[in-house]
Amino acid sequence: MTVFLRSGLVGAAILALGVPSVAQTRKPVPAPDPRIGILEQQLRNVQLQLAELKKNQEENGNSAALIDLKRSTSSQYADINKRLDGQVKTGLDNGRLTFASANGAFTFALRSLIQFDYGYFGQGRNPANVDLNSGSNFRRAQFGFTGTAWRDWSYNFTYDFGGNGVEKNGYIYTAYLQYDGLKPFGFRVGAFAPPAGIEDSTGKADQLFLEGASSTDVARNIAGAPSREGVSIFAQGERYLVSVAYTGKKVTDAATFDAQQAIVSRASWLAVSNSDVKWLLDANLTHVLKTPDIAANTNGSNVFRFSNGPELAIDATRTVDTGNIDAQRVTQWGVETAATYGPLYGQAGYFRFNMDRRTLLPDPDFKGWYALASWSLTGETHPYDAATASFRGLRPAKPLGSDGGYGAFEIKARYSNINLDYLPGLPSASGGIGGGVQNVWSVGLNWYPTNGIRFALDYDNIQVNHVNAPATDISSNAIGLRTQISL
Repeated sequence: MTVFLRSGLVGAAILALGVPSVAQTRKPVPAPDPRIGILEQQLRNVQLQLAELKKNQEENGNSAALIDLKRSTSSQYADINKRLDGQVKTGLDNGRLTFASANGAFTFALRSLIQFDYGYFGQGRNPANVDLNSGSNFRRAQFGFTGTAWRDWSYNFTYDFGGNGVEKNGYIYTAYLQYDGLKPFGFRVGAFAPPAGIEDSTGKADQLFLEGASSTDVARNIAGAPSREGVSIFAQGERYLVSVAYTGKKVTDAATFDAQQAIVSRASWLAVSNSDVKWLLDANLTHVLKTPDIAANTNGSNVFRFSNGPELAIDATRTVDTGNIDAQRVTQWGVETAATYGPLYGQAGYFRFNMDRRTLLPDPDFKGWYALASWSLTGETHPYDAATASFRGLRPAKPLGSDGGYGAFEIKARYSNINLDYLPGLPSASGGIGGGVQNVWSVGLNWYPTNGIRFALDYDNIQVNHVNAPATDISSNAIGLRTQISL
């Protein structure tokens, strides 16, 4: 039928072309035959029907094939999906290698923190026996793993090969087991740093300066700080943290004969939290119930000591030091606050230290405080970490290597004071203690090229005064540079 139609159309076309040619010489062109239009429309209809039929046949054939294929392999398909769902999931969360079971009940993550410091001390008019050491060392060289087990348990094991002034052969920095099945409450046992304030709880990779202020360092080392053995209970929410820990000796402590026993507590509240401002309030209290015995079979060997260095850990010199004090109990309390306002960050704290002597001499007390501020030149804000009730380091909005990115930059400044003098005009036999008063001005610059990498430059002006012995005063200008990677 198609051939017949096409032949008819061709003939009609020839006829149509021929008629005008003859008509130009012989007679006028006749009117178009309406039957030709009808035949052309019929041809188009037939072609459309054929195309539609072909399309339907192809689709029906492919659909049937796919259905047969799915039916024949449905069991294999389901089995493959089941196996994939049951596989251990791996990832690189911010560069940290992590593993997780399919149901999320078990996780395992490798972690590390490397801090390499270089420092230079410009010596002032220091005593002959004081030579602050310039040089370099690995302040922290930590490797370990963290994770969860059976969904409600978490763990952390970290080993550290770094140190204050010199690298170490390695020691347990953190090793604990924690139960999280009664949220918001948690229970922890092992070796860890019990929460003892904002500065103390700030991760060492997130600290603004190379070292914490002397007052916070003295406070945390009474009965806290990393590698402290103990147990703790805490309650933690998005805007609060309350913690109480019972602690003993440090893993790194020398042999004792009846270890120290103490309570370390902290309470924090995020009083203001909105898109522009976050304001954190904090109070902490540490009480040493019993100081350690340093000799066997005696109750008369209990001593305690407060001391600290120049806030640059290239050197391990104790620039302020009370020496050993015959004491049976020690109490410390402090208040801190921290806040962010866009790129501006501020933090401050005040601490008091009291001792109960075992003798009739007057009980000494000491104090210290600090204040710091930073400004992000690239506009980032220090994020709040609810798990530790502290603020973390900057996270660059445009990391180095991205389009137009150079990382995050911030400038910083801090004043730190620690006073370890008690009646310094009196001789020690009358109860006087001349531990010294240290004041440190610090300014610096932090650069975060990308998450996990930081370069920190600090300048410190260090002044140590001894009212009872001015010949032992210490002064120095120091520069410290830290290269850091944390995963």
